[in-house]
Amino acid sequence: MDYQRKGAATVFELGLGLSSYVPYVMYGAGIVAFLLSVFWRPIVGIYYLVPLIPLQEARYHLNVFPLGKSVVDIMLLGVVLGLLVRGQSIFPKTPWNFLLCVYAMFTFASLCQGSFSLHVPLPFSPDDVRLAAWKNYMVMPMILSLVAATVKEPREMKIVIALMCLGTLLLDRSFWTTVSGRDFSSFSYDLQDNGSMGYAGVNGLATFEAQVSVFLLALTAFERRRLLQLGYIALAIFSARCLMYSLSREGYLAFLGGCLFLGLVKQRKLLVLLAVFACTWSSLVPTAVEQRVNMTYDKNDGRLDHSSQVRVDLWEEGLQLFSENPTLGLGFGTYAHTNHAHGYSDSHNIYMKVLVETGIVGLLLFLCLLAKTFWTGYELFRHAQDPFLGSLGLGLAGWLLCSGIASFFGDRWTFLQINGYMWVLGGMVSQAWVLQRSAAPPQYNMFERNSTDAKEALELEPAAVLSTSTCC
Repeated sequence: MDYQRKGAATVFELGLGLSSYVPYVMYGAGIVAFLLSVFWRPIVGIYYLVPLIPLQEARYHLNVFPLGKSVVDIMLLGVVLGLLVRGQSIFPKTPWNFLLCVYAMFTFASLCQGSFSLHVPLPFSPDDVRLAAWKNYMVMPMILSLVAATVKEPREMKIVIALMCLGTLLLDRSFWTTVSGRDFSSFSYDLQDNGSMGYAGVNGLATFEAQVSVFLLALTAFERRRLLQLGYIALAIFSARCLMYSLSREGYLAFLGGCLFLGLVKQRKLLVLLAVFACTWSSLVPTAVEQRVNMTYDKNDGRLDHSSQVRVDLWEEGLQLFSENPTLGLGFGTYAHTNHAHGYSDSHNIYMKVLVETGIVGLLLFLCLLAKTFWTGYELFRHAQDPFLGSLGLGLAGWLLCSGIASFFGDRWTFLQINGYMWVLGGMVSQAWVLQRSAAPPQYNMFERNSTDAKEALELEPAAVLSTSTCC
């Protein structure tokens, strides 16, 4: 845990010499936020949690306090209680409701099935590690529902985005403070650092940086206030710079894929920048980055490097495991508790992991969830009348695309610190759809109006009325 405390202390360096007091302030603020969520406004709990989501190691500092290890669960409980006290639904209507309900029930049934595969008791004990993993996974869809239930207005959405930017800035600052003094003239695994991402690792950090950079660029494409636009650009550049020094190839690929998507659907300038970068990248990046990219294949014999070969071996083994039970798999949460090639407990590919654990049925449900998330954001981007709401849709679609690409090389989907912001965005996009529908202009129906309304309609929409008269 020493490296965790060191990482968190780096985050607290922004506390102007008061870093030793910051954990107490965080804990005290958490108590106040919980009470305000229950007895005043439930959105306060969301505001408190948002900047802490990516800062796993900073949250470790709360572990020494009573219930500090469960700060996320307890704060969400405060939001739930606040909504129930006011008679509001904790499961508002969203585009994901039915699919998430089916997915939650299926994965829990698969969790129980996995107990038979592993020959262990059914997952009903609070101490069951597989049950805890499933619960942590389901926390993220719960965040989507609670954000949709509490964040109602664009002003509140903008506050949430500002807090997301704060959390990102603290994470970037933590990472940059650690690696800025290192020598990147040649590649070494010792150069890599996970910042404040905790057990998500350096690839988890890189995936987050790729996702948030693309999201910030999506916001920039719609923002007309120059100062705020420059702020988004500056933070996106800082995050992309942290991504570059993470030395994570999957992060690079995810970022380039996200930028290509933004360039094709909104910002054509990005296509030009990508073309220029493709021709000059080796002269723009540190030598360690160039070596890291080029080491994927050995130039002499064409073989994959060890890291890439391990992934291939795990995927081949995964296909063999899948063939044992292709329909329903071995059961949710079983992969980490069985032996695999090279001693790894993860398939290093979320799609392969889902296929092995939940079979074709589970993979189809998972792919439907990804497609639904992407399409909900993309359609909002295409149809939103408010540019700000459109930027949220584009940002969600770009985030999902980056996450989908990075997840080909590891599990970047089930970690709150990596993907929690995507579910926050999902909740805001859901409410944005509500605002979009309420802002749609009413359709005139000449047969249900009185003569005065018809006259007003004739003055406002002469072409439509003329068309109706002609048809009659």
